[in-house]
Amino acid sequence: MTVTINLPPSIPAKRTGLEFWMNRVSEVADKVGYDWNSDGVHDLRVALRRCRTMADALSEVNPSPSWKKLKKSTRDLFQALGELRDTQVAKQWVKKLGGAKDPVRRSLLKVLDETEKRQQKIAEKALAQFDRKDWKKWSRKFPAKAEFFPVESVVFQRLALTKLNQAVDLYQRAKKVRSGAAWHRLRIGLKEFRYILENFLPERYEHSSKELKRMQDILGEVHDLDVLGPLLRKRAAGMDPEIIADWIGKIESERKVRLEEFRTKSIDKESYWVFWHKGLQWGHNLKTVSPPELQQVYSAS
Repeated sequence: MTVTINLPPSIPAKRTGLEFWMNRVSEVADKVGYDWNSDGVHDLRVALRRCRTMADALSEVNPSPSWKKLKKSTRDLFQALGELRDTQVAKQWVKKLGGAKDPVRRSLLKVLDETEKRQQKIAEKALAQFDRKDWKKWSRKFPAKAEFFPVESVVFQRLALTKLNQAVDLYQRAKKVRSGAAWHRLRIGLKEFRYILENFLPERYEHSSKELKRMQDILGEVHDLDVLGPLLRKRAAGMDPEIIADWIGKIESERKVRLEEFRTKSIDKESYWVFWHKGLQWGHNLKTVSPPELQQVYSAS
């Protein structure tokens, strides 16, 4: 696989930033409670995650009580939406993997429907407790604190490099332990790196957005399948073992295809890891040496 690196001196880039995403939270929060459809749940959770990730990043370069307030105020809602979203996506996978008359499909959908109703009530409570008034006030106040350092600053380059190295380390661990939890932690680490590029290094993000999104999507689909697998095993009692085995085989096959794609994009000296690392060195001399973890990725087989 060959990835061409082409970094011109100036690239038009659209910055969204903290103000945009805080306003987006308010906008989607006003709508999601009507029917709690999967798209609305996903949109609100994405907006919250971006705000939370930016707060984490900003707390490292411009410490302020504001970032802790933001994280605390969104914690319960973010968690409730995550659990609800996992169930909604699991339902989509069940419908994809099994035909309308499949007994396993019917059994799983019944359980997931009940789980979704229960999780929706928890999400409704969390949304009701989310202080919209404070959030809107903060959305006018906090963004100015986020501009303490200008976009494309070497400060954010260093922070992005740290997050990239952490993601590399998480990848090495995931390859060793091969657990769903390890791959999920890598997914979160990759998101943190992506959001720093998107919001604080937008010119570099223009060159990496497509590859980052695909790698993130792959890990997202692996996580979806890892949520579905244990549920299937819980429902296996009393059902035809051959049908259950067929379902487990489908899930494992889908998962294997995605992890193989991720691995293929992560090997040799022209992998995406190298591409992203070189992109951070463009324009400034960071005077950094690729960490041992990154060198291991270069030579991974």
